[in-house]
Amino acid sequence: MSDDTLRMLRESAADFATLDAARVRRLRNTDPGFERGVWRSMADMGWLGVLIPEDQGGLGLGLGAALIIAEQLGRALYPEPYSDSAVAATQALLHGDNAALKQRLLPQLACGELIAGLAWQGEHGGLDPEQCALALRERNGASVLDGSCRFAAVPGADAFIVAARSAQGLELHWVERASKGLACEAEARADGSASARLRFDAVAVSPGSRVAAAASARAALQLALDHAMLAASAELLGLMDCVLDMTLEYLRTRVQFGKPIGSFQALQHRAVDMYIQRELSRAALAAAVAAVEGAHCTREQRGAAASGAKARAAQAALAICKEALQMHGAIGYTDEYELGLYFNRALVLAAWLGNAGAHRARYSTLAAFP
Repeated sequence: MSDDTLRMLRESAADFATLDAARVRRLRNTDPGFERGVWRSMADMGWLGVLIPEDQGGLGLGLGAALIIAEQLGRALYPEPYSDSAVAATQALLHGDNAALKQRLLPQLACGELIAGLAWQGEHGGLDPEQCALALRERNGASVLDGSCRFAAVPGADAFIVAARSAQGLELHWVERASKGLACEAEARADGSASARLRFDAVAVSPGSRVAAAASARAALQLALDHAMLAASAELLGLMDCVLDMTLEYLRTRVQFGKPIGSFQALQHRAVDMYIQRELSRAALAAAVAAVEGAHCTREQRGAAASGAKARAAQAALAICKEALQMHGAIGYTDEYELGLYFNRALVLAAWLGNAGAHRARYSTLAAFP
């Protein structure tokens, strides 16, 4: 994809996704926590299909385009589940081995008719897909799912792609939210959004709903998670941009002892540290995308690149938000001021799919592979 195409996409996304703090506050602690009308508008822009091939209803623009959109949505604090659904769930389905299911569902995801979530973590979370707590069993001649998943990022999804362990190994299945025996409980997160705890009690699944069999499920799930980690890193980068801009503007306008506080050398040094953290995150994300999109990138290299970018972005975003709060003083802690919205979102994104410590550990393991 040409640089001109990416530039136009960035400009279009920036024009569309602008901060509406009143909407962000209004949607906190609500069900589903986002607006389907906005989701459909994003579909009309083509954003939900950038990772979906053209012959399956999408645009096929690739990961770089998806990250540009995620970054702009991060700047605007959009509560719509782009990284969770349009990246993670869509990639899991796209890289599964059920051609008929992909042909039927991917166009619906691209046009916003369906919203899918990805559910794979057990009770205590973790980054290893093999730790899933769902079991696929044969009962009375039918295949059923038993167990529970936590931290599914889209409680309001129409369906979930769930990881379950069968006698053959890890599998992925498409499960409608309205399925008999499936209970979905929302669990509040720091920014007023929610994740889902899914409980499966003999939820029936058919061979046609299997997204990926044991031979390909782990690879499909891990690719989806790695790409979602990069999308979360892009959101965090956009968030950092806005927090840094807010802080610099405050330093220019807040007057103390007869002069703007931005003239004090100690605060200038701290602002430079914030800038450096932001730029390190931008460089880490760019390097990760270049590695992942490389023609000869292995699974281990892709995972290391994703974890490196996520570790850097998570650490930097929290550090920048903490510095911003300290330099703003009391106003930074009020709910009426937007800085708190950004900080709470940073807390959620930094933890989603693993925090900085977890990804440093994963990177150190994966980077050992040639």
